[in-house]
Amino acid sequence: MLAAFAGALFFGSPIFGYFADKSTSRQLPFLVGLLALAGTTIVFWFAETVSALVIARTLQGLSAAVVWTVGLALVVDTVGKEQVGAAMGYVSMALTVGTVFGPFIGGIMLSRVSYHSVFVLAIGLIVLDISLRLVMIERKTAAQWIEEPAHATDGETQGLLSGSGTGYQAIAGQDGMAETVGADEAGGEALSSGKKTSVPGIVRLICSGRLLVVLIATVADAIMYSAFDTVLPLYVMKTFDWGPLEIGLCFLPLFAPSFLSPWVGDAVDRWGARRVAFLGFLIDFPTLLLFRFVSDNTTQDQVLLYGFLFCAGVASTLQLVSLMVEVSNVTEQYEREFPGIFGRQGGTAQAYGLFNVAWSGGQVLGPLLAGLLVERAGWTTMVTTLGVMSGCIAVMVAVSDQRKGKGKK
Repeated sequence: MLAAFAGALFFGSPIFGYFADKSTSRQLPFLVGLLALAGTTIVFWFAETVSALVIARTLQGLSAAVVWTVGLALVVDTVGKEQVGAAMGYVSMALTVGTVFGPFIGGIMLSRVSYHSVFVLAIGLIVLDISLRLVMIERKTAAQWIEEPAHATDGETQGLLSGSGTGYQAIAGQDGMAETVGADEAGGEALSSGKKTSVPGIVRLICSGRLLVVLIATVADAIMYSAFDTVLPLYVMKTFDWGPLEIGLCFLPLFAPSFLSPWVGDAVDRWGARRVAFLGFLIDFPTLLLFRFVSDNTTQDQVLLYGFLFCAGVASTLQLVSLMVEVSNVTEQYEREFPGIFGRQGGTAQAYGLFNVAWSGGQVLGPLLAGLLVERAGWTTMVTTLGVMSGCIAVMVAVSDQRKGKGKK
């Protein structure tokens, strides 16, 4: 069932991302995705066979592909390009909070109330989300209410409207060619006339070396994230003879750093996404290798486990937030270089569709890789393999960042 969900997310994200960018509104595809999520959750609720459960999880994966791609694109559309990092920090924190507290609350309701109460709560949350989407005001809709955004008296509103999205406006020149103008220079001197291309935007994204680095790093991050979800409970149960409570507590230091995500986002906005991503993978490199010393049922090894898990959580937070921001940066670069290549809505939904493909692919590979390594070669081999992988990704990100800098010069 996990594979069915991840597989549907894998194949559905780029498709729905493409159509979301071609749609005239973010609201409509978002609502369609939430309605589909509600329907598939009801199917999962009353399913009584394995095949029905797998079908329901597959459909849930498809609906999640819509919600995630459109949702992330909506975040980029709403905030200014200089605030994408902070915004994605809050998104990352919300993701972790839901991941941690969802099973916790569901488990309590299942044991204390009933099986049906879990799904009633889930449907209630979806209905609440649908209600929020109905009253949501998109940036372009708000912009129509202000005839002269450049002369708006409300500085905060003006900043939100003029600085949001990709950070530039396409203004039609006298000869009909779109000209790229910086958001802070709208109505002023054009920066460039832009280039024309017959290559579809989604194809350019797929073939982008810069985005490929981000996607490979995303796969690696998801592999490490899901590997610990799979192997850690069994390992501490065997090594420390821990029960369900202790196993649950050992995940707290791994997830706790996610509450620092907004500050990580601010750091990304200041110092750049690739530098923060490099730092995250660099921290993971020695941390994962040191997990090999957690091997005996002693207080010292238990303390080391908690310390290493916290460091791994910090690294994962740095990685996820920075990679989510870098996806937006790559899309912005292409939209600046080839104005109108993605259409009126831009290409953020398509780019985040590819990001979801990478993340879901890592979510599938992580448990398989970790389980295979632990079963065949042991805990030490698994953490060493993940550590070496993290070190290689750090080098790859650093090299690509240097090439990017040389290109600018």
